[in-house]
Amino acid sequence: MKEFYLLSCAEIADGGGVYKYGLMETGKLKEIAYLPCPKPMYAAKSGERLHILLRSPYETSDNSGYFSCKKDFTDCSDMQNTLGKCACHLAVDNDAYLVNYLSGNIVKNCKKVALHSGRGVNLPRQDMPHTHFVAFSPDKKYVLCCDLGLDTIFIYDRDLKEISRVKVPDGYGVRHFVFSKCGKYIYAVNELAPSISVLAYSDGKAEYISTTKLDCKNKNSTAAAIRLDENKNRLYVSVRAENEIFAYNADNADLLFYGRFPCGGAGPRDFDLLGDYIVCTNENSDNVTVIEKNGYRVVYELPMKTPLNVVR
Repeated sequence: MKEFYLLSCAEIADGGGVYKYGLMETGKLKEIAYLPCPKPMYAAKSGERLHILLRSPYETSDNSGYFSCKKDFTDCSDMQNTLGKCACHLAVDNDAYLVNYLSGNIVKNCKKVALHSGRGVNLPRQDMPHTHFVAFSPDKKYVLCCDLGLDTIFIYDRDLKEISRVKVPDGYGVRHFVFSKCGKYIYAVNELAPSISVLAYSDGKAEYISTTKLDCKNKNSTAAAIRLDENKNRLYVSVRAENEIFAYNADNADLLFYGRFPCGGAGPRDFDLLGDYIVCTNENSDNVTVIEKNGYRVVYELPMKTPLNVVR
């Protein structure tokens, strides 16, 4: 049984909180534990602890909150202010780095802030900076941040001193990325113009190579999550409005379309690869689906209010 976490971004009265589940060999899910908390946006594991962002836990402020706990939901830390609104992603390695989407900043340990400035061309979505994702370089020396509002990936040192930056096409809205297995390439998913941008990466610097558009049928489609199956070098991207997951074979800088399949719900915000299955959180249809990787059929469906995040 593979254990993982699901986040329901709802009020506690509606079942909001963090759930620990087990994925059975049959694809069915078994609930193991539940941590009630209001509107969790994103979580990440580091060592023996789970680190969690809450959208707006304060009565007198719209700012988001951050806390951590052990993986069994014990030993919860005090809540810390994220110094911004709508914290939506974090990465933890001794230090915790998080991004506040509606404040356009990246924050270290809820103390040090790097604020972005400017706007993009795709209005109104790019009316200001919108930091959406943060991750470490493969060697953990650098911190990389996607700014959807500026079409830019910023690269910082561990003290949030900017080292470099790289852009995707104007108006595309870079959202998330994954590193290639070799660590020499970045595969970035663009939300506003559903696509994958490929960048070469080396020691704190990235260079734009190309962008592959996804063949979307709905004009309102927006891309969301991107994951890499390292065993097959296969990229998966979830696309809302299409309500499908697209798959590409990745050979360094070259992408080859492999296929597409339904996610089993509406608004697939996040998903992850767990063994023989894909677990997908469908935000707009209030359900989590387990999809068989061989055959791409839904084998299990779990009702959940506003599911946002899969954490393994």
